Amino acid sequence: MPDNIVFPSDSGIINVQESFNVRGDGTTDDTEAIQNAIEETKGKNATLFFPKGVYLVSDQICVGGVPHSPDRFMSFQGQSESGAVIKLKDNCPNFQDASRPRIVLSLYTSDAHTGDTMHNYVRNLTIDVGTCNPGVVGLRFMANNNGAMYNVTIKSSDPAGAGKTGLDLRQSQIGPCLIKHVTIEGFECGIEAGDSFALVMEHITLRNQRFIGFLNNTARLTLRDLRSFNTVPALRCNPESHITCIEADLSGGSAGHAAIECATRKAFFRDIMQSGYRGALIDASKDCLETGYIREWYDGKACSLFGIEPASLRLPIEETPEIPWETDLSQWEKVDSAGADHTDALQSAIDRAATQGKTTVYFPRYPFDPPFRYHVSRPIRVHGSVNRIIGLENTVDVSDPTGAFENGAALLTFENLTSPAIVVERFFLLGGWECPKYVHLFQNTTDRAVVIRNIMEAGIHRKPGGTGEWFIEDVAPQGNRMSKLLFGPGETCWARQFNPESPAADMITVDGGTMWILGLKTEGRSRHIVAKNGAKVELLGGVSYQSWKNQELDPPLFTVIDSDASFTFGLYHYNLPFGTIVQETAGDWTRDLPRTALEHDHLPLYRGGGK
Repeated sequence: MPDNIVFPSDSGIINVQESFNVRGDGTTDDTEAIQNAIEETKGKNATLFFPKGVYLVSDQICVGGVPHSPDRFMSFQGQSESGAVIKLKDNCPNFQDASRPRIVLSLYTSDAHTGDTMHNYVRNLTIDVGTCNPGVVGLRFMANNNGAMYNVTIKSSDPAGAGKTGLDLRQSQIGPCLIKHVTIEGFECGIEAGDSFALVMEHITLRNQRFIGFLNNTARLTLRDLRSFNTVPALRCNPESHITCIEADLSGGSAGHAAIECATRKAFFRDIMQSGYRGALIDASKDCLETGYIREWYDGKACSLFGIEPASLRLPIEETPEIPWETDLSQWEKVDSAGADHTDALQSAIDRAATQGKTTVYFPRYPFDPPFRYHVSRPIRVHGSVNRIIGLENTVDVSDPTGAFENGAALLTFENLTSPAIVVERFFLLGGWECPKYVHLFQNTTDRAVVIRNIMEAGIHRKPGGTGEWFIEDVAPQGNRMSKLLFGPGETCWARQFNPESPAADMITVDGGTMWILGLKTEGRSRHIVAKNGAKVELLGGVSYQSWKNQELDPPLFTVIDSDASFTFGLYHYNLPFGTIVQETAGDWTRDLPRTALEHDHLPLYRGGGK
């Protein structure tokens, strides 16, 4: 994991020590100074940067909790996970009552529902709740549509692991969001999740909890690579929750507990290892699976219209490539923000970087008030040594005065890259709210991997073609509500927390290619996935959220045509349900899986691939 995140001084990233007199010396109480920094910057897509140090606090730090207000669009960025530490003082008076716990860092706390607390991030930080604070919660995270936590440790320094909860995901209507590479040490409960649109979590480590490792009350949760080192149960799923969990290693255990207590009927588990417990899983019927390994288990009835074995497709899984963070700031090249059109400035920055062997092209984040937007009106070539384009939470508006995009050119075309992979990340909205619906955002003409993450976007995600692998992570096509993702023959994509919205256009089409999805959340009455012409598609977890009214379309949710596919998926909001969940064609035969065939309005597993 990166251990020295740095930014140029003109990037617009706000250093809390330099701008708000936050000390980080381990002795000064920084509570008020950090809160002042939040109040001055929230709602502006700002990033508060915490250099290495210990930031001592004595009370709660909170972004807010007023729906549809500036209490959102906040990024907390540490210089390193182990080196940037927000630490609660020992024995704090306000953190003593475990029946009324108090949060150290809250990104949102409210009794009111909201669905637009978008684009919040916490990266490369440790939150230490100190000792003798039994009524403490380390972090409450909240984000909608997109937002993420990366490389975060939440720990209790108390010898007995004192503290109520490490990571609080109970804010109503949390998600979609991604939580990745997070470690919880100590506490009564490591992670607790409540009502959610969708949560996607990957590479989660739990250690030394006193009551439960992970408590899922009502969340729609997709979870990969949970590692628990506990004597208490590692995971408990209450009756109203949804869970898709793969590749867990749950060790320690005790003879009095199963590793997983699963009371929900909306569950799918795969490749679960346990040791030390009396069994791997207790299901809703109180039956215990007396085994050290679960290859594949689900509650309910698997579906297959052509009689293929009811088992998930098990496509190969690749990790999202980690591009080394550029710590030599002379290797960063800035996009000039002067003028009304920044097309030439962006192309010039990329060309200069490629000529000089630089790696990182960045869009400075300023001014904050009124909000500044970059504007691009022609296609851009990305080439040479450039391996990171970082938007620093900016919006980039796209227009097409010359017709170049209408004629098929992409906004960013990758060609002649020298790095093994390139990442485009941290844009609030790439394409802008008025982006023409026909614009392709990305095209890869190389054999190099492309990573697109932490972005809301407008237009068509990519132009089919090329041989490089694609990785999508925490991406929400939103801008013009005509989102499309297209993959053709020989192309491969791994997606984590993908959140498209579309009233008419097919959301994902895999035409002869391969796609693996960990957590899909959707809105709109269009087909969610179309797999055809020998495609291979595996969907693991997520939810179709049918909130839009006055839509006349009623297509199949999934369409499979002469392809291999498996889906485990949830359905939410029953006022406008899809009538057909899967329509599959094999040769001359076409068959439908109606919604009425499902139990609990849930698809535990569908397997397609009839011949």
